[in-house]
Amino acid sequence: MGRYILVGIVVIFVVCAVTWQGLLAFRHKRDDQWVATYQQASQAFGGGNYSEAERVLLTVLPSAEKWYPRDRRLADALGMLGKSYRADHNYQQAEPILRRALELYESIPLGDKSEIGRIRLNLGNIYRDQNRYQEAEQYYLEALPILEKNPLPTGFDRGGALLNLGYIRVLQGRYSEAEDFLKRSITAYGSAYGAFVQQDLSNAISQLANVYDFEGRYPEAKEQYVKALAIQEKIPGPNSVDMSGILTGLADVYTKLGQTSKAKEELKRAREIGHQSGPGDHPNGLVLDELGRAAERAGKYAEAEGLYKQSIDVFETTAGPEARDLAMSLADLGRLYRDEEQFDIHKAEPLLDRALSIREKALGREHPETAGMLSDLSLLYFYEHRYKEAEDFAARALPIEEKTYGPESLEVSTTLNRLGISERDDQKLMQAESALKRALAIREKKLPASHSWIAISLENLASVYTVQGRMDKAGPLLARAQAIRAHPTGG
Repeated sequence: MGRYILVGIVVIFVVCAVTWQGLLAFRHKRDDQWVATYQQASQAFGGGNYSEAERVLLTVLPSAEKWYPRDRRLADALGMLGKSYRADHNYQQAEPILRRALELYESIPLGDKSEIGRIRLNLGNIYRDQNRYQEAEQYYLEALPILEKNPLPTGFDRGGALLNLGYIRVLQGRYSEAEDFLKRSITAYGSAYGAFVQQDLSNAISQLANVYDFEGRYPEAKEQYVKALAIQEKIPGPNSVDMSGILTGLADVYTKLGQTSKAKEELKRAREIGHQSGPGDHPNGLVLDELGRAAERAGKYAEAEGLYKQSIDVFETTAGPEARDLAMSLADLGRLYRDEEQFDIHKAEPLLDRALSIREKALGREHPETAGMLSDLSLLYFYEHRYKEAEDFAARALPIEEKTYGPESLEVSTTLNRLGISERDDQKLMQAESALKRALAIREKKLPASHSWIAISLENLASVYTVQGRMDKAGPLLARAQAIRAHPTGG
């Protein structure tokens, strides 16, 4: 009897051993299959073939959910899929997948938490592209310290977080903070490798040049534009749209420095880029619009008009009558007609109205670009003495800009200024004083003391006091404005 029991135990042991070996073999085969599939998706993602990466990941994801439900491998697959959707601008699918990947990464022990930083960075990029800047800023601020803990392999991602924080600070008019973030971004990109890094490095340097330009630090702005230009000429090449933007920015700085011959040279190069592609090529519309802005800054208004019209023609031909970029060129031409006396101001309204309609349809009524059009139309109605309409449009724009850029942003100061002068001329003097005081306070906080925008705010507020006969308040404001006008910076 004992012999049979012993034999039974041996048989059970052998069966268990064979079963265990089979299970191990299955697991090894399954894991090998997973590694091969994940590598295939990684290669497609790394090569920018996002649709192929998504196809492979979606094929393997059900198995990953079954095999690795609380494992890093599932988190990696979800993270790559979400990043791929984001790179494809498929935000509705990207956001929930990235959030799930983030939750999973945070639930498992990780020695290196860099991937958590990258997921937060990608979520920030989604919100940035949707102009949800406050949410984007929060995710960038959360990503940055994680990425800084392992600085060598995260240089590119750190650079991205810092660059975007700098960009948001520029939008908020917080230039000293923007300068710090952008300088740190440039350093981070310098520690990264690969041709793809150079484009973002050029962007960071250009943004820093913009900060210096806006602060009236023109020699420093020129130096940074030249650096960005040297990078851009190599990658992605000398004929890109980004290259044209740098050239026109550099030309603008040369003009402010009184170096008109150099400004003309850079504008000539930018124009040549604009003519590299065929007349129906979509990116050419962006170049033409940028050239129009450069011509406008240089006081060449007839030339700017022609370039804006060409840009509009290109966008209508290639992208259609409701294209978002078309709204940009329509708005630029409308503002030119509104602001420059040599043109018929009545030509401005249909252009600005059409730009507003496009943005409302494409982006929604609460989008900051829509708010910008409302503010632009407010100023037009003010010039046309349609004060009630001017007030209404500025009042519609104001809360959107406060939510997007912050209550102390320069965008808000611009709309407050337009609201205030409309209220002043509509004899709503108490409301006008309040709006113009707030606009002045923002500009005094955000801008150099000699900036021409501060002079404008001083003069507008003084005009309210003048109408009220309060010359004791108007006089000192006008004196300050006159001193700034004698030696202005920026504007």
